[in-house]
Amino acid sequence: MSTGDVTSARLFLERASNAGIAEAAMELAETYDPAVLTRLNVVGLAGNREQAKAWYLRAQVLGSSAAAERLKSLGGQ
Repeated sequence: MSTGDVTSARLFLERASNAGIAEAAMELAETYDPAVLTRLNVVGLAGNREQAKAWYLRAQVLGSSAAAERLKSLGGQ
């Protein structure tokens, strides 16, 4: 993500999430979360609430305590 290669970052984070790493699922969700993208002043990348919700849910299942709060902010739970 730090180099701007969102596609590669998402692939990496998805693999890590599928391996059971909650922090990876959180970071992946953030790449889709419109509020996070706005806060980071990301230009040229549209948010996707449904994808963000799906990955925040995955992060919650994997044990992330922060995921529930993010879901609330998206109206997901």
